[in-house]
Amino acid sequence: MPATAQDAPPPTWWSDSRAVLAIVAVSLGAKLFLASHYYGFLTGDDVEVVQAAAKYALGFEYQPWSLRCLFHPALLVSPFVKVLAGSGPAFDPLRVAWAASLPAMLASTASIGMVFRFAVVLRAPRRTAVLASAFFATHYLPLAYGSMPFPRPISTMFFLAALLAAAEPSRVRAFLGGVLVAAAFAVRFSEGILLLPFLWFLWRRHRSAALVVVGAAGALFGSGLFVGLVDAATWGRPFASFFEFFRIMYFERTSAFWRADKPWFWYATSVLQWAGPAALILVFLSWSRAQARTALVVVAAVVAGYSVFAYKAYRYLQAAIPFLAIAMAFGYGRLLESERRWRRWTGVLLAALAVGWSVERTVSLMRDRSMDAVDAALLLGHRQGGLLVLEQGWAYGGRLILGNQVAIRDLPPQTPLGLEPSVLQGADAAAFYQRDLSKSDLDVLREAGFRRIGRFDRYRKPVAVFERRSR
Repeated sequence: MPATAQDAPPPTWWSDSRAVLAIVAVSLGAKLFLASHYYGFLTGDDVEVVQAAAKYALGFEYQPWSLRCLFHPALLVSPFVKVLAGSGPAFDPLRVAWAASLPAMLASTASIGMVFRFAVVLRAPRRTAVLASAFFATHYLPLAYGSMPFPRPISTMFFLAALLAAAEPSRVRAFLGGVLVAAAFAVRFSEGILLLPFLWFLWRRHRSAALVVVGAAGALFGSGLFVGLVDAATWGRPFASFFEFFRIMYFERTSAFWRADKPWFWYATSVLQWAGPAALILVFLSWSRAQARTALVVVAAVVAGYSVFAYKAYRYLQAAIPFLAIAMAFGYGRLLESERRWRRWTGVLLAALAVGWSVERTVSLMRDRSMDAVDAALLLGHRQGGLLVLEQGWAYGGRLILGNQVAIRDLPPQTPLGLEPSVLQGADAAAFYQRDLSKSDLDVLREAGFRRIGRFDRYRKPVAVFERRSR
């Protein structure tokens, strides 16, 4: 009996698209779970975003840091907070924080499809492009930070969209690409370095100086739109936050900033920490593929650009991860094409190790969030006044959870804590990391009239809560 059209196998593009959609769905589900289960904060930058978004969505009383362009929290995050956390009889800080995480979840998830499309633009076989999207989706930087209210998953999406726009030889698309790079710049000013790989890609792809100029013009226009106008509306002066960024970060730096500085080569020497050992092997194998080299140049440009900044953190390199994933997929494809079975199995093993390493890093990073401190803050947040002494106050959610009725005396974390009686003067409650409390610290608390009223130790950073006995 002759085969019919109904019996024919589905087109490759359809099966590949379904694979990408499955990766997208699993990734989004994982992020929704991570955001709900690990409800604390990680660095303080995330608390900042949530409080600024709550200010514009719900009228929450909060003064953002003057060096922040409010394009991200006010325009991209606050609508989600308003819709998802603005209803109900009472202000729910955990619901607000979860709603503020949704833009990063959606942006990092949308980037999975963009990685697939960009790999195809680089003439990768479609199955290789699917694998690139899977490597990106499971890498711990987009997976973990895409589950929290951090800004860079969103700026990474803008950068990917800019490169996809620039893939065709069109002045309109080149201009639009520049505007999208400016949107990434408005999300975080350090993302301005992404303009260089964007313009390089325009030149590499089309060999047109005119398109490069148009792309740069789009970036200037977008900067005026997303930074100039937004700053005028929120800070009262165009580019106010941009000038404040340079004033605070470079011209009037405090000693705390200098202590956080790292040498220019730190990203290169710590590549195993942010890329992963299996990823490096796959990237090395990809070098023989001309298509992979474009992705590797973008990775190198992003890492080199961020190496110029003295303050460094792995999460700043998120814009490099889509292109790292593409290069990894090319390296994996090279192993699979080998006629030797051991090489094909080596590829499968390296892919499994890359995914397993990233999942472990994701869980470890999420467990570092301050869930115990948040639980302690919920215990203390009912107070209508008084003074709280806290170690690392942002970990408790700051004003978001503790409210504006109390005064907060914030102590930097250190082991041992080394409490002085003067620090507790006038306070009626306090909370510290259990690991930092020495016997001497406990003696100081006892002599000042404090008793422990709670200990929260479900997660990695247990917190002890104290209250003055007179209350």
